Amino acid sequence: MPDLKFVALVFGIILLIVLGVRQAIKKAKKIQETGDKPVKTKEIPKKPKLTEEQFDKSWKNLSYLLLLASAGSLYMVYMAAKAALAAIPSVAWVYWVDAGFSLAAAIAGVAIWRLRSKSMVYLYFAFTIVPIILFMSIKGFKINALIHLFPLVLIYFVLKPIWDSMKN
Repeated sequence: MPDLKFVALVFGIILLIVLGVRQAIKKAKKIQETGDKPVKTKEIPKKPKLTEEQFDKSWKNLSYLLLLASAGSLYMVYMAAKAALAAIPSVAWVYWVDAGFSLAAAIAGVAIWRLRSKSMVYLYFAFTIVPIILFMSIKGFKINALIHLFPLVLIYFVLKPIWDSMKN
């Protein structure tokens, strides 16, 4: 016999879904009958593109964080190589793949810093996402995948304000 708390929880969730659907249907019928169109929200004005001087100033301030993300990738190379040398041979390949892609990501991070192009950002993203997908697909490596997200998030916050002004 199923637990009473579990049955009550399932019943409550189903009841909430049914009530939500009923309210949505009533609201849609009311809008159709009155012919009112839903009020559109006001469009947010788009920020103007940065001037070259503003871009250079922002880049100078933010590029150190970009190099910090590259240093984080180099640290991941060190940790992956250390783990690969100490791991069981059947698991070591995972760490070697991680070390290779982390090294490539570190090089791409420095290339972003030097070239200031969006294509290098896409390359960095690809080199960073491959180990994350690999770690997420193998049991026992979930923490490693989360650790690899930190430089990716750092790159996002560095490049978000200046993305529109970067070269393609």
